[in-house]
Amino acid sequence: MAVSARSGTRTELRVGARQQQRLTLTPQVRQTIEMLVLPLTELRVRVQQELLQNPALEEVVEEEEEDSESEDVETERESEAEDGAPDDPDPMAEIDAEDFFQENQDNTGGLALGEEPPALERTLAAGRTLAQHLTEQLGPSVATEIERTIGLEIIGNLDERGYLDASVAEIAATLGVSEEQVEAIRRRILRFDPTGVAALDLAECLLAQLEAAGQSGGPLGRIVREHLDLVIRERFRELARVMGAEVAVVMRWVRRIGELDFRPGGQFAPGPDQIVVPDARVYLFNGEWRVEMSDGVPKLRTSPAYRAVLKTPDRHTPQEQAFAREAWVRAKGFQRSVQQRQETVRLVAEDIVRKQAEFLNRGIAHIRPLVLNDVAQDIGRAESTVSRVVSNKYLETPRGVIPFRRFFHSALSLRDGRQVSSEAVRARVQRIVGREDPEHPLADDQIVQLLDREGIMIARRTVAKYRKSLRIPSSNERRARYRNRAPGWTP
Repeated sequence: MAVSARSGTRTELRVGARQQQRLTLTPQVRQTIEMLVLPLTELRVRVQQELLQNPALEEVVEEEEEDSESEDVETERESEAEDGAPDDPDPMAEIDAEDFFQENQDNTGGLALGEEPPALERTLAAGRTLAQHLTEQLGPSVATEIERTIGLEIIGNLDERGYLDASVAEIAATLGVSEEQVEAIRRRILRFDPTGVAALDLAECLLAQLEAAGQSGGPLGRIVREHLDLVIRERFRELARVMGAEVAVVMRWVRRIGELDFRPGGQFAPGPDQIVVPDARVYLFNGEWRVEMSDGVPKLRTSPAYRAVLKTPDRHTPQEQAFAREAWVRAKGFQRSVQQRQETVRLVAEDIVRKQAEFLNRGIAHIRPLVLNDVAQDIGRAESTVSRVVSNKYLETPRGVIPFRRFFHSALSLRDGRQVSSEAVRARVQRIVGREDPEHPLADDQIVQLLDREGIMIARRTVAKYRKSLRIPSSNERRARYRNRAPGWTP
């Protein structure tokens, strides 16, 4: 109801209805979301913590599994009937009911940033993650549950470099909130440690670091905002001209920009001496690829002693009954979240393996284009659910331990109309350079021509992007290094 005054004498009452999207999260839904994002090492720690904190939650001994499952189903129905809770053992269904994991048809599921991900067959380790580091900072910086949920969604969509791997519009549509709300939290995370995470591009990442140092308003900020392309192309004389400064002065500015962190999330990349803990492994059985979930996550159940309390209310005080019911509901909810996480990871892994069987059989040249929505439709989950699952998860294959996310690549067109994975093309670029004459290295335009002869249509700037992501110097640098026999590069 609104009250308005007109001409200073007339008061008018108006009644109107307005539609408004609201995000409502139950503790069960929130817990399920957080479980989906956790890497395996953190999940194991989280399970052990809950076992210590909740006496109604127990680890199942192998020989007790069958009895435990049958008793659990019966007692769950009884307890939920007493509490008035719905008989719905699938927390993902509750998420859908809350419109939390909405399908976003505009999201292709590919990597959103311009830079291609690191090479596929890179073995990463499981140490302290960027997501864990940022989540710890998120708590004190948000005031509402909606802000926390938006923050977790942003953190869950960061790539290994620390850049946001989805657009603000996509996250807003997924959560059913406004883009302004998402952008406000993203800008807040941008100032977390390390400064520059959650940036949409390199310029924003560097500007956030300059702003933290109080230098965003000077020549460094101007270069990053307006002329970063000249720095990347090493057009320093042209940069000096547009900046109205001596080349020597400009070079000092450029060196200062070069001291900034271009990959703020990279400092959380594990060291080479650490070991990856894969969530699942792939093995060949009777000519077919199969998926087996890794051991190490305990099978959980609710305590028989607490079930007995719930079944015999006449033998216990109301306080004992209330305590037992609260602990039992919390334990059952936690058990559901772990089960749902494991089941969804398994479904995603199996679908990836089905789609990438040729890569497993024949190598990187045969990896196929794949986006998140392809998997989401196959397994009957929302695209945002798959996005969470592929974050910080690893698959052990005969070709190495590979992050789930590295199986997802955009497509490039072949001359005959077929499509090929960008990852396969990048591997082809690496092989071409590896076979070149070191005295006459190939320029990017020449690589484009070679790929064109193979039917691969690709722009020179894309070849340059792939070459840089593979840490291959330019043809001039390769020629100079070969002539000087400089260490550090083997053509």
